[in-house]
Amino acid sequence: MASSEADSRLGQVISPALEKIIKNGSWRKHSKLVNECKFVLERITSPEKSLTADGDSDDAEASVPGPLHSGPFHYSLAESESILNPLIAAASSGVLKIADPALDCFQKLIVHGYVRGEADPSGGPESNLLAKLIESVCKCHDLGDDGVELSVLKTLLSAVTSMSLRIHGDCLLQIVRTCYDIYLGSKNVVNQTTAKASLIQMLVIVFRRMEADSSTVPIQPIVVAELMEPIEKSDADSSMTQFVQGFITKIMQDIDVVLNPATPGKGAMGAHDGAFETTTVETTNPADLLDSTDKDMLDAKYWEISMYKTALEGRKGELADIQGERDDELEVQIGNKLRRDAFLVFRALCKLSMKTPPKEALADPQLMRGKIVALELLKILLENAGAIFRTSERFVNLNYGSIL
Repeated sequence: MASSEADSRLGQVISPALEKIIKNGSWRKHSKLVNECKFVLERITSPEKSLTADGDSDDAEASVPGPLHSGPFHYSLAESESILNPLIAAASSGVLKIADPALDCFQKLIVHGYVRGEADPSGGPESNLLAKLIESVCKCHDLGDDGVELSVLKTLLSAVTSMSLRIHGDCLLQIVRTCYDIYLGSKNVVNQTTAKASLIQMLVIVFRRMEADSSTVPIQPIVVAELMEPIEKSDADSSMTQFVQGFITKIMQDIDVVLNPATPGKGAMGAHDGAFETTTVETTNPADLLDSTDKDMLDAKYWEISMYKTALEGRKGELADIQGERDDELEVQIGNKLRRDAFLVFRALCKLSMKTPPKEALADPQLMRGKIVALELLKILLENAGAIFRTSERFVNLNYGSIL
């Protein structure tokens, strides 16, 4: 159970978002959402009042920890649901003025360590709540607004970078897919470049953690200018490169401030000294792959299906067979989640790079861009591969197959 002090700190992040949602919500269409936001706002600014409806949660329910924390204090699962569900509903509303403040709130909650735990739709109630949060953030890119696209990228990269919020499996694939969609679908060249840079930074994080078998491995921000292709360099001025570099670097630095505060020895994260330290911008090589077990080869089907939907949007006939392949592979539990994450993403990129558009779609530049960016991401991983990746027969065969 959180204290009034914890409510005050959390309220500084959540209250402004709730107030904007209440102000911008329609009394007819969003009356339920507005009332829920008012309820949370009243409770979080009045510590003597319960955060659960009518204060009727029993002792057993109140003792179940939730994903919301404020310093050393934690909120129960019921309290966490009461606070987060209205924000999730706002982000999923499809209304720009309502979704935007919720999106901004989520990014702040993540980057400042208020949200902790593992996002997994197949997990327990706490994991499922975090998975819904991530899903609502991903949905916001459908709004088609340039500013919201950047906010989505900022929030998702913060989530993948965070150590307190652990992103694995389907949630990670959904995040990567969303960045991929923004790269392909955005009409803003700055947003396209930011989405591509965010994808590369995520790959660096995922593969470095897998190689080190640790989520606390130090990671530097990528150098955007060195990753741009010659064509991109000729079309982009230095201000865009500087913007994208600043975007990536600030997210990494914000996480670093939370993990390594000026006063040492506070909180459980104090053991991660040096993690995400970004005093200078240095090139970070994507991680090398660790060896995989047979089980590692079985669980990429969900991501493949989803990415096919994106790359071949509008061509539902060709996807019919793929959509029917949700077999037992989805149920495989791989013990090392970091290895599993890296394998899922790597194999998905291989599949995307191998996908050949039909003859009638060869002139579609968007379909070709999707294939090209997958090849570019693979190129970065292969050029920076370590000894284990180069000597792993399974991954070598997978690479060889993608080239053929």
